[in-house]
Amino acid sequence: MATMPSLIGTHGISPEAEWIARTGRSERDRLVRANWLPIDAAREELGVVWSECQTANCDGFGAVPVSPDTLRSADLFLDSLPLDLPAPAIGAEPDGQLTLEWHRSPRHTLSISVSHDGYLHYAGLIGPNRKYGTIAFFGEIPADILRLIEEVIGR
Repeated sequence: MATMPSLIGTHGISPEAEWIARTGRSERDRLVRANWLPIDAAREELGVVWSECQTANCDGFGAVPVSPDTLRSADLFLDSLPLDLPAPAIGAEPDGQLTLEWHRSPRHTLSISVSHDGYLHYAGLIGPNRKYGTIAFFGEIPADILRLIEEVIGR
């Protein structure tokens, strides 16, 4: 089993912001030990994908390695998801981006590619409708992305 260091951080620099971040990590760790978080399966899968995709041509077809910045963005994305969501499947793309996918049926599927520069590129099929685009990620899940995930999983 591959492990990945925690990349949870805080955007604040005050003692209060550090306390909030430390308390959040502590509570999350408590829930992890209790096996309450389905998203932690995705974190483990992220670690496995990361360990397999750090070098050029890791797929034998010329793939670009996944950068530490891409890993940090994907990890932050997972940390930002509501804790009650089902875990996405994790993969790597030939261009070095990491992919998070939710799939309920052929007509309810969503793929989000996380890039090294903090953008989320998404494509989904929700019923007869195609949804796709690019949106900046600043550490919180954009409302449009969260709505798409919820539509795909049937919430």
